[in-house]
Amino acid sequence: MNDTHNYLPFCRSSFSNSIISEDHGEYDHHYWSPISSLTKSCVICRRKSLSRTLIIRRESHTSNDNTPMQNINLKVVKSYHSLICLWCSEECHRRCWKNVNANDDDDNKCYYGKNIIVRPQWLHRVENSSVGFQARFPDNIDASNSSLTPLIVFINKLSGGQKGEIIYNKLIRLLNPRQVFLLENDATIMQALDIYSSLHNTRILVCGGDGTVGWILSTLARRFSSLDNPPVGICPIGTGNDLSRVLNWSWTYSTKRLLTTLLQISNAKPIALDRWQVDFESLTSINPIEETGIIRRCLPHFLDHPRFVRETNLLSYQNYQKPLNVRFTNYICFGLDPAVVLDFHDKRMHDPSKFTSPMKNKLIYLNIGRQYFREFALWRAWNLRSYMRIICDGQDRANSLRHCHSLILLNIPSYGSGTHPWSRTYQKNISIQNKTKKFNQINSNTFQDIDPPDYSYDKCKFARENISNTIESSAASLTNDQIGRQSIDDHILEVVGLDSIQMALIHIGFLGHRIAQCSQVRIELLHSMPVHMDGDPFYLPQNTAINVTHAGQVLVLSNNNK
Repeated sequence: MNDTHNYLPFCRSSFSNSIISEDHGEYDHHYWSPISSLTKSCVICRRKSLSRTLIIRRESHTSNDNTPMQNINLKVVKSYHSLICLWCSEECHRRCWKNVNANDDDDNKCYYGKNIIVRPQWLHRVENSSVGFQARFPDNIDASNSSLTPLIVFINKLSGGQKGEIIYNKLIRLLNPRQVFLLENDATIMQALDIYSSLHNTRILVCGGDGTVGWILSTLARRFSSLDNPPVGICPIGTGNDLSRVLNWSWTYSTKRLLTTLLQISNAKPIALDRWQVDFESLTSINPIEETGIIRRCLPHFLDHPRFVRETNLLSYQNYQKPLNVRFTNYICFGLDPAVVLDFHDKRMHDPSKFTSPMKNKLIYLNIGRQYFREFALWRAWNLRSYMRIICDGQDRANSLRHCHSLILLNIPSYGSGTHPWSRTYQKNISIQNKTKKFNQINSNTFQDIDPPDYSYDKCKFARENISNTIESSAASLTNDQIGRQSIDDHILEVVGLDSIQMALIHIGFLGHRIAQCSQVRIELLHSMPVHMDGDPFYLPQNTAINVTHAGQVLVLSNNNK
């Protein structure tokens, strides 16, 4: 393990040295830590405050050396009159605990309180093993007991303004420290899965942003067959946290809600989430001016191409020439919005000390967006149709790009920190046991079997003509009768275009330019283009084709406690 083990709580056993089945009752005692005062009722006297007149000392109980009281740190400050168990979070008065009979199993025994904790007697040191430990249930525990949901926690310490390490320090006191892992590389994930592979009903909590969640899901998909992975919940500490929003795990991390989030993991519902494969291929050289007639021959110099087309030698573009993953679960986006994201990502990687909170990150992001003022201000002078083609389920949709500056392929309803460019309503997540009938075949022009949602926002009008035209064009390609509800497990992508005005308006409830719903997409880049895929921005060269196809499903956890 790494140096983060310096944070381990004092003297608490986190594993057993023996793998032989035996009585591990010694590990089931409370492990007390001193606190200044109780935050809830005492587990023994059922009172929060303690009056001196209520204390009746047992004269016969003169020594506590044989009780679990020996687990208390010897350096306890005498002014600390209360105790909390680091396993089950029960609290009691120190004076109440001194009066407990050492042989009273009901009072002495710790039930760990949370079904997500990996108990020390489940985890054994294994010699000659690359991972060093192996977890398994004792013989006296029914492995099919669904109330036990051992949790594996992965934390990206760089996410959300580098708050990951703070969360790590909190979690190793709420859980067994050996079930909490700081993400370093794929090997960290695989080692954790190896250690806990024998435990039934294991669940995973990812503390990070969309990119971190995508990283974990990709690793799980490589190791497990479709819908056979431990389901994944999310503690959102990233900037956008779109998948966390869709799965009802909130939009941001709260210190006060950390324990609540842990407890909700046990009751969360496993559901399916589509994954999509992205394949890249090189096209033969194309002269877009002479052969396609798409890019206009002459543009006034002040209405020239956008910055991400003009300045292909930017350092941020050179540093990110290919994606970290070739599969996505949230979305993939092309054009102006990814250009801003790529600049932001490059600056964060070069100087992470400036990105210390989600709010500060968003302010920096807005400041970077100001550098693209020209592209936003001259939104009528250029569009993506000049630089790319798109084919949805075999149908050419290039003409749909004539008003677009960003193109998004959506797998989930949320995009860009909680906006809903396709629809404000979407099909709720469905459990694996009660999944609805899948589409046998779907065409990007026909959606007869799906009830259209309410799109009342489309009918809103603005006084200014240019904004009015933008809003009215948002549903120009597809009529309401052709538009289906979104679902994260229907093997279908929603294709949405945004002009520069819509990129702002979607944050106050407006929709984008809905192009198609389809199961296969091909995009041909006639010029170099920034791309953003599940928190991973990169820059693709011209004459590149991108083929997007369905790539199976993974299990995630939907929080039904909200």
